[in-house]
Amino acid sequence: MKLHLLSPSSCGVLAILSLMIKESSAELQWNVKGSPTMLSDTTDVCSSNQGRTASRCEVELDVPASCVDEDGTSSCPVVFFLHGGGGGNDGFKRSSDVHENDVIGVYPQGESGWNTGPKNSNECDPDDFDCSSDPDEGAFVASIISTLRDMGANGNIYAIGSSNGGALANRLGSNAGNSIPIKGFVALVTQLLSSPERNGPGVLNYNQPQGSTPVSVLNVMGTGDGLIPYGGGSSGVFGGDASFQLYPAIQSMEVWSDYNGCDTGNPIIEAVTTGTETGGDGTGTFYRYPNCSNGAIVEHYAVNNAGHNAGATSISGNSDRDIQYDFIRRCEESDPTDPGPPPAPTPPLNPSPTAAPVYVDDDTLPGDCVDDPNWHGKANTDHNCEFVAARSQRCAWESTDGVLASTACKVACNTCEDVDDDNESLDDESPDDADDDATEDDVDDDDTGDNVDEDDEVDDECVDDPTWEGKYSAAHNCEYAAEMPNIRCNFVNSEGTPASEACKLSCGTC
Repeated sequence: MKLHLLSPSSCGVLAILSLMIKESSAELQWNVKGSPTMLSDTTDVCSSNQGRTASRCEVELDVPASCVDEDGTSSCPVVFFLHGGGGGNDGFKRSSDVHENDVIGVYPQGESGWNTGPKNSNECDPDDFDCSSDPDEGAFVASIISTLRDMGANGNIYAIGSSNGGALANRLGSNAGNSIPIKGFVALVTQLLSSPERNGPGVLNYNQPQGSTPVSVLNVMGTGDGLIPYGGGSSGVFGGDASFQLYPAIQSMEVWSDYNGCDTGNPIIEAVTTGTETGGDGTGTFYRYPNCSNGAIVEHYAVNNAGHNAGATSISGNSDRDIQYDFIRRCEESDPTDPGPPPAPTPPLNPSPTAAPVYVDDDTLPGDCVDDPNWHGKANTDHNCEFVAARSQRCAWESTDGVLASTACKVACNTCEDVDDDNESLDDESPDDADDDATEDDVDDDDTGDNVDEDDEVDDECVDDPTWEGKYSAAHNCEYAAEMPNIRCNFVNSEGTPASEACKLSCGTC
């Protein structure tokens, strides 16, 4: 058998042919669940990006059959799933649920994590933006998006990341624009860096929002996280580099709120119940920043006393994936070209109702039934018992040392024992009738619920509109909204009517 040696020119031709084969084979094709295609085998997304090693770099593409149209294109949302620093991309094909939710999944593998902070494997200093050896994460993701667009995946771009992956999600959002047209992201167990302004190679490396387009944000963190402190500051993941500092979680959300033009000073704050499967004490706090421009959504869950696995916590029976996909659906239903009226406030996830405050004469109170004059909420020193008394929902707020208003403000929250039931309330507003638009800093003392005297009249009006459906899917009817009313009752139909108005029975808005 003869061995035919190839000339250098022949090798060049083969290299070009190999590249042409990769480009021609990059078509959007669906796959069965659990068997994603390897985008890095059919395109140059790994080989063309700096700092990528052939043994590590790979990008899996998971495309449900429902997401490929007859012409080979897709309008389904495209979701990047970003692993943590010590993890990998292999498990996403089993856990992402993209086939159940009609989205395209992208599972990239980082180089021993993502280059969002100091790394022992980096060759360059963090402020060497011209470095050509270390991974340029912004350029890597941008090239994947560009490749997907060439393949016909035209849907909006999202990211879901945990820990180090959540840091990358924050960075992608911070650099949103033409190269990274991200519409929204979910960041689990991490927040924005407050410093430095930039780090790592390239130009898509800003750590605070610098982009040109609105970016929706859902953030979930544990208040007891020992690795990424909820209160911000330094972290062990930075290897002692004091130039890397984290925002406090709430301040990080305020940065995103300001960037998106939300009402930062008036967040809607609600108590929620949380699962204990990942730690924590079973309670949490939900923050929503209302009236964002261009339909953006900015929300935060604080899982009380939970650690670094808080991102997987269920909230009032809703799994982490359910909450993430409902966030994406709400982003899809928002119309950036027509913000329209502000959305209805998001109520807590199946909260336990708190009794309306009852005011009574001091002569009728037991000796220990008083309001603690020193108590105030942890968000603002002005949120004292008098402030709590204006809205019964505030009795679920807590102080910096974890004391609930319901415990400290017994008169305001009507939690005294042996109080005469015949005493009249000066505020007839019940939890069901309360104006949820009233936030911590905006209280209308004259706002009371309208009581209907005739039971028949209530029954006649408290019905679901059988013809209402969300503008994104005909399957999003009132019954669908009832499954997660806290989120889905904000959905609107093609005429702009929210589910909260059309689905009164399902949404509890009778």
